[in-house]
Amino acid sequence: MARTRLGTHIGVVVDDYRMDPATPGFRDFVIELLLQHKVVFFKSQHFSPSTFRTMVEGLGRTEVHPFRTDGEVITGISPFQPYPEYPEITGIYHDAETTGNLNSWHSDLNWREVPPFASILRAVRIPPSGGDTCWANMGKAYDSLSDSVKSELDEMKVVHDWVQIYRAQFKGQEDALRHMQEKFPAQSHPLVLSHPLTGERLLFSNKVSGVRIEGVGEEESRRVLDMVHRLAWRPEFQCRFRWEEGDVAIWDNLATQHYAVSDYWPHVRKMERITLEGLPIK
Repeated sequence: MARTRLGTHIGVVVDDYRMDPATPGFRDFVIELLLQHKVVFFKSQHFSPSTFRTMVEGLGRTEVHPFRTDGEVITGISPFQPYPEYPEITGIYHDAETTGNLNSWHSDLNWREVPPFASILRAVRIPPSGGDTCWANMGKAYDSLSDSVKSELDEMKVVHDWVQIYRAQFKGQEDALRHMQEKFPAQSHPLVLSHPLTGERLLFSNKVSGVRIEGVGEEESRRVLDMVHRLAWRPEFQCRFRWEEGDVAIWDNLATQHYAVSDYWPHVRKMERITLEGLPIK
C-alpha cells in the first residue's frame, strides 16, 4: 500500500488498498487518514452499488438526502437516486443536456440542523478530459487569519438556508415553498466551529448556503461573509484531484469545502455519493 500527499495542507492518495469493511481495523484506518488529511482518495475500487453501500456502512451510519423521501419528491431539488433499493446513493450525473450546476465552493448540506460529517464519492464514468474536483482545508484558512480577526469571528453565528440555492424551483409556488421552509427551516451554526473529533478550529460557512451573520447589519454581515468565503479560493489551502473510473474519495464535510469543475461539456460524467450522519457541532 502506497500513500502520496496530494497537496501541502490537504489530501492523500492511497494505492493498493481494498476498501473492505471485513478487513480488521478498516474503519479506524480510514477515519484516522480522514482526520489527518481532510480528504482521502482510494484508487481502483470498482464497487457495485451494493458493495459501495456495504463499504460505507462499515464507516458509519448513512443518511438519505432530506429532500428525497418515499412520500415526497420535489422536482428540481430532490437528488437523482438511480437505485430504488439503495436510497442513500445519490447519482450526480451530467451530460450534454444536464450540465454541472453548482459551480461554487461549498460543503454538503450545511443548512441541516446536524450537517453530514463526511461524504463518500465514487467515480462511475469519467469524461476524456476535465471533471476534476478541488478541496480546500478550512482549518488552514482559519489559521491564516490574524489574532484580531479570529477574535472578531469566534463568537459569530451564520444562518444557513437552502432557499438561497433552490428558490428558482418554486417560482409561482409560494405555498409549496412555505411548506418546505417549515419542514426544513434555516439553521444557525458557529462561523468558527471546534471539530467534534479533533477540536481543530475551522471556518464553517460557504457562499452556497451561508446567508447572513446573526445580530449584525446587512453591510457588516456581507463584509464578513465575503471575506470568509473567499478564503476557500486560495490555492495555498487546496488540492485538486483528477479522477479515474473506480476511484473513491472520502472527505471531512465539516473541515473542508469542495468545487466540482464543470469543464467537460458535452461529455458524460457520472459520480455516486453517500453521506455519513453528522455529529453535533459547537
